[in-house]
Amino acid sequence: MKKFILLLVDIVLLYASLWLTLLFRYNNVDTELWQKHFWPFSIVFILWIVVFFINGLYEIRKVKNDYKFYGRLVSNLLINTAIAFTFFYIIFDRFSYIRPQKVLIILVLVFAVLWIVWRKLFYIMIASDKLSNNIAIIGVNQESLLLAEEIILKPHLGYKLKLIVNPDNVHLPEKFQIAKTARDLANLKQNLQENHISTVVVVNDAKYGPEVARYLFESLDLKINYFSLTDFYEKITGKIPITSLEKNWFLQNFGQTNNQWFLVIKRIYDIFFASLFGLITLFILPILIIIIKLESKGPIIYKQKRVGLGGKIFYAYKLRSMMHDAEQDGAQWAQKKDKRVTKIGKFMRKTRLDETPQFWNILKGEMSFVGPRPERPEFVETLKKEIPFYNERHLAEPGLTGWAQINFPYGASVADAREKLQYDLFYIKNQSIALDISIILKTINTIFNATMGR
Repeated sequence: MKKFILLLVDIVLLYASLWLTLLFRYNNVDTELWQKHFWPFSIVFILWIVVFFINGLYEIRKVKNDYKFYGRLVSNLLINTAIAFTFFYIIFDRFSYIRPQKVLIILVLVFAVLWIVWRKLFYIMIASDKLSNNIAIIGVNQESLLLAEEIILKPHLGYKLKLIVNPDNVHLPEKFQIAKTARDLANLKQNLQENHISTVVVVNDAKYGPEVARYLFESLDLKINYFSLTDFYEKITGKIPITSLEKNWFLQNFGQTNNQWFLVIKRIYDIFFASLFGLITLFILPILIIIIKLESKGPIIYKQKRVGLGGKIFYAYKLRSMMHDAEQDGAQWAQKKDKRVTKIGKFMRKTRLDETPQFWNILKGEMSFVGPRPERPEFVETLKKEIPFYNERHLAEPGLTGWAQINFPYGASVADAREKLQYDLFYIKNQSIALDISIILKTINTIFNATMGR
C-alpha cells in the first residue's frame, strides 16, 4: 500500500508540476495548450517513473530519511532531466515542433521542490508514533530478536515495537527494552489492548504453540493482523530466515515452482534477451579479448563447473578476469579486493562483462537470466553441510543475475552464502515475470552505476 501511495502521489505531482509550469510560462492554461503538452510529457513521465523504480525509490524497506536518500533524489532528477532533453530534442524532434526548453527547466525545478518536500513528509509520517503500526512479538529466539532489531532501526518501515511476550523469560539486551515485556500468556488479550497492538508476530515454537493459539483465538475480536515470524520477516526484509524453517514450509510454499506457464514464458524471454544482448556484446568483445591477452597470459574464455537445476553439473563460461595461475592451489573464494584479479578483470567484474559468455549457457537451457547464482561443486558440498536447506536453492534454474545479487552483491564466505541463501529462497517462493523484470532492471542500474564509477 505504501508503495502504491508513493507512486500515485508522484504521478499527481508530475502532472501538477506540468500545469503549474505552463501557468508560470504562459500565464494561462487553456485546453489547447494543455493537450499539446500532455501526451509528449506523459511519455517522459513514464520514463521518469521507470528510472525512479530502477533506482529503488519505491523500496520502503531500503530507503531512509537521511542525506544519502535526498542525494539519490537529486541524482535521479538530473538523470531524468537528461532523458527529457534527449527525448524532445533528438527523438521527438522529428514528430513535433514543440521545443519546451524553458518549460522543461521550470518543470524540473517545480517538481524537484514538490517531490522532495513530499518525500520528506511521507517518511516523517510513516515513522511517527501516531501513524506507526504497533507490533507485538510473541516468543524470543534468534530470529525474533533480528526482526525486533530491524523494526527498531528502520522506523520508516512504519512499524513500532510496543510489546515482547517472553514466555521463557529469556534475557533481553538493553536495546530491546524500549518495548514493554510480558511473560504470562494468560494476560495476552489485555496486553494487546493496552498497547494498542495492530499486528502480532508469532514465533513457531512447539513448546507453547497450542497455548499461544488459544489466547490469540480469544483476541480475534480485536481485529488484529496475525503473522508467523517467517512470513513477517519475509515481508519487511525480502528474505527467508532459514534457521526457523522446517520441511513442511517447503512443501507448503514451493509448489508453485512447477508452474508450467511461467516456465514457458521465462524460457521465451531468456532466448530472446540472450540472443539480443549476445549480438550487442559482439561489438565490444574484440576489444576485451585484445586487452585480456595483452595484460596476462592464458585463455581468453575459460569454463568452470557449476551446479545447476536439480544439482546437475554444467560448465559455465566466463571471460578470464584473473591471472592464469589464480587457482594453482585449488578452488578458493573470490575476495572483495582479490589480488589475483587483473586490471581489466576488475572493470569486467564491476560491469558484469566477464559473464557475457554465459548468454551461451542461457541459450543452451543450462541457465536463465534470473535465478540463484550457480555455485561451484566444491563449495556446494561444503555449504550443504554447513547451511541448512542449502541444496533447496537448486529447485530453481540458476541465473545470470538474481534477487540475492541485487540485495547482497558480494559473497566470499560461508556466512555470506548463508545470507544469500535467504534471498534465494525468497526468490524461489515468489518467482514471477514481474519479479524477474524488476531484478533485470535493477541489475541494469547496478551495471550503469559501476560503469559511471558510482
